[in-house]
Amino acid sequence: MNTEPAFELQKNGMAMHRVIYIVFFLQRLLLQFESKDIMLSKTICILVFLVLCEVIEEILYHTDCMRSLTFLRVARYTQCLLATVMLAFFQGTMDSGIMIIALLLMFIVDFFLSMEVSDKTKAVLYLAGVGCPVVIVVFIRMAMRSSDQWMFLFFDMLMLLLVLITEAMKLVEYVVKKDDIILDERNRFARIVEKNEDILNMQNKLKNTNNQLNIQKLDLQRANKQIKEANEEMKAQAVIMHYIASSFEVPKISNQITDSIMAVKKLGFCAVYIKENVYLNKHANYVIKTNIGQLQSKIKDQMESTYLEMVEQRKSEVVLYENLKEEIPFLQDVNINSVYIKLLGTGDESYGLFMIGDERKNLFSESMSFYNAIIAQYDIAISNAKIYNEMQHMARKDGLTGINNRIYFNELFKESVGRMLAANGCMSVALFDIDKFKSVNDTYGHLAGDEVIKRIASVAEQCIDKYNGFVCRYGGEEFVAALPNRKLEIAQPIIEELFEEICRQVVHYNEWDIGMSVSIGLTAYPEVCKNPDELLKRADWCMYYAKEHGRHQVNVDDGSIEKMDV
Repeated sequence: MNTEPAFELQKNGMAMHRVIYIVFFLQRLLLQFESKDIMLSKTICILVFLVLCEVIEEILYHTDCMRSLTFLRVARYTQCLLATVMLAFFQGTMDSGIMIIALLLMFIVDFFLSMEVSDKTKAVLYLAGVGCPVVIVVFIRMAMRSSDQWMFLFFDMLMLLLVLITEAMKLVEYVVKKDDIILDERNRFARIVEKNEDILNMQNKLKNTNNQLNIQKLDLQRANKQIKEANEEMKAQAVIMHYIASSFEVPKISNQITDSIMAVKKLGFCAVYIKENVYLNKHANYVIKTNIGQLQSKIKDQMESTYLEMVEQRKSEVVLYENLKEEIPFLQDVNINSVYIKLLGTGDESYGLFMIGDERKNLFSESMSFYNAIIAQYDIAISNAKIYNEMQHMARKDGLTGINNRIYFNELFKESVGRMLAANGCMSVALFDIDKFKSVNDTYGHLAGDEVIKRIASVAEQCIDKYNGFVCRYGGEEFVAALPNRKLEIAQPIIEELFEEICRQVVHYNEWDIGMSVSIGLTAYPEVCKNPDELLKRADWCMYYAKEHGRHQVNVDDGSIEKMDV
């Protein structure tokens, strides 16, 4: 992860922090001189608090600690703790409370901005768990202030506005810098394409071949063959570069690359393996092209273990000719005499395996520039796909649960309905709600409620994914599951399986074991619902019917439920 934007963002905000400390200190001095009821000891405590915060800022600014994300997070978290202690110290008083809350909000946002993208869920939970109560306290205290305290209220509001404006600007700057990173990656790709040494080598190869024809009177047929091969390689690379520039779908890019290699080099096989979680892919990706029967499955079974072995032995590439059958036992019954294996990525950042082979002997003893150029382009494609998918993940996934959010679900649902209507197909939709969820929050707390929501979301996603469906957090404690190409009679046992699995779950939170129950409404097109646009509405009716008639059940739409019955 490129941490430079985060460091610059924190460093630029420190100047405004000093202004905020000064405003706070002036407000407190004015309060001390104007009011006889203000205790000097509390003013001294605030001064010590501000000095400690500034000391932390100076340490960060003038030392190498600023370059460490871990130290930066610890420092910001320490400031949060100090502000929280001060807030507790001034609990119930009418002096400087909002100023302390404003500082706490500022420190919380700074802590959030020091988090990595993969820590987004924790950061959101932290802000939701700490920030919301603080905001509520701010507005309650402002409402309770008397009219003769307007001057102090002015300082409070000024402080709050400064903090909100500062942190909002920092957040915007952070997003802009993330966009700049993506733009830099694209520019780097363009520069690599322009300066591709392998393409230049191939162009030189064409020139040298033509010179040899003129000077040495080489055999015309052989020269034409070399020219044709070089042209085919260049065309293949041009096609691949164009495809990489226009697509972020790694499986399709892998297919395009392997197809191009097979078409140009006429190999016995060409295979690419990408391990899971490289570009937010849940599963490993295999693309294997061969005309040899049953070789595809053999290669797939061995690619992951071959990759792990090369990583363990710290080998970046292997060329096998002699003892090939002993080194790769699954090729013993296959006419393959040359194999080239290349680790994709470098060192600890390796992400997969590239493997080619053919019946021709010593095939890979000559120049490997074509393959190296292809692999370099593939590295670029993976990098671009990773950045793109991370941004897409942030936009499409629910911050608490990590499953699809409502906006992305609506896109998927619209696309699925379009495909269904075009193919004259079917679809089942289930909408479910956590039973008595308010009592969970009231009894165990909102953090416990969050754990219940996350557990149900995880179970739902795992269950529905098995049947090629998709789920989302529809709002609050409501979830939706869609099962394209599943009739009602097929979808019902799937949803009942989901219901039973959810009801078996127990969330262990502190000293409590929290069971869970849901009410599910299930409908289907075209068996019951005749208009696909009403699938969600009818599923909602069925779900509320289930809640009104005892909860803890799956209510299957039979066409008799109408809105007035709910």
